Amino acid sequence: MKIRYWDKLKQSIERGERGLNTGIPFNGFTSLSKQIKNIQQGRYDLIFAGTSVGKTAFVNSTYVYGAVEFLQNNPDYIHDLEIIYYSLEIPPEQQIAKHIAGLIWREHGILTSVDEILSKGDKRIPPEVKQLIEDYEDKMQEIQNKYLKYRSSLNPDFLFKDLITYAEKRGQVIRNEEGLIVEYIPNNPGLITLIVIDHIGLINYTGYKDLKEAIDKASRTLVFFRNMFNFSPVVISQVNRSSEQMDRRDSDNWMPMLSDIKNTGNVAEDCNTAIGIASPFYYGVDKCLGYDITKYKNRYRLAKICKNRDGDVNLLVSFLFIGEYGGYYQLPPANEAFGKPEELKKIDEYYNNLNS
Repeated sequence: MKIRYWDKLKQSIERGERGLNTGIPFNGFTSLSKQIKNIQQGRYDLIFAGTSVGKTAFVNSTYVYGAVEFLQNNPDYIHDLEIIYYSLEIPPEQQIAKHIAGLIWREHGILTSVDEILSKGDKRIPPEVKQLIEDYEDKMQEIQNKYLKYRSSLNPDFLFKDLITYAEKRGQVIRNEEGLIVEYIPNNPGLITLIVIDHIGLINYTGYKDLKEAIDKASRTLVFFRNMFNFSPVVISQVNRSSEQMDRRDSDNWMPMLSDIKNTGNVAEDCNTAIGIASPFYYGVDKCLGYDITKYKNRYRLAKICKNRDGDVNLLVSFLFIGEYGGYYQLPPANEAFGKPEELKKIDEYYNNLNS
């Protein structure tokens, strides 16, 4: 069976004219939407950062719950969304707890955390928080039933089997005489399937020579499903320890680079888009993109688009980070910002009232 790539190009153009290449906006993150054109079918995005910088929180705020909330608020939107989430670092129930903590803060002005929700150590869940969590049960069940499928373990062989089983339930997989897959016809052309792996350094590499070999195999599998099935991998990676050394602070060398990615460089080569996240406060940097880091401290995050096959690279975006529940908020350019961001004012006021 001959694949007619010219015909596929014309089909892609027609899809765009019908709005099927619009993608799902990064809800509340206009700079990302403008620079990498929304959450798209058939794009492999790589997110990398150091330990405790908030890379999982970034993905959840932008690609996962942000996208889900956009679709919940726009039920007739041209795209649908399903997320296969391999949560290898954080147990799924704690992922859900963080999201609920964010909802409680935004909708009720009560700041809580996973430690408090789970009554860890000397923390105890307040009665009002427990009641609100029960009130969110139906909403969370809807998210899990309609949008979000968690997995808590992964190896490269299971990845292929899991995704091919998923694909066969959602479309027609066409094979040639030799049994090779040559085409995929989805039941729903508007469905965007995200494949989130957090983080890929925790993949099970039993049966492989080393972790690098397993990661490279998994990444090649993701490339196959991107190209053949139009699925959209979102891979989270750690960075090398050397990238976190304090001598990187000079001359903006602390900013993320593709060479920082841990374990293997192949994921950076395979992806379409690579975004590095960094905390200038960690490096002792006083100013970043015009923002006074001595005032924001560990609540400021920089995102750098280090690779973008379809657009500009080395673009920089400022974010406010609320570590209590893993929330990200896009900041305007510093010359357009007047005083503290509203979200930070609310946080400061909350703590002031709590301590008064």
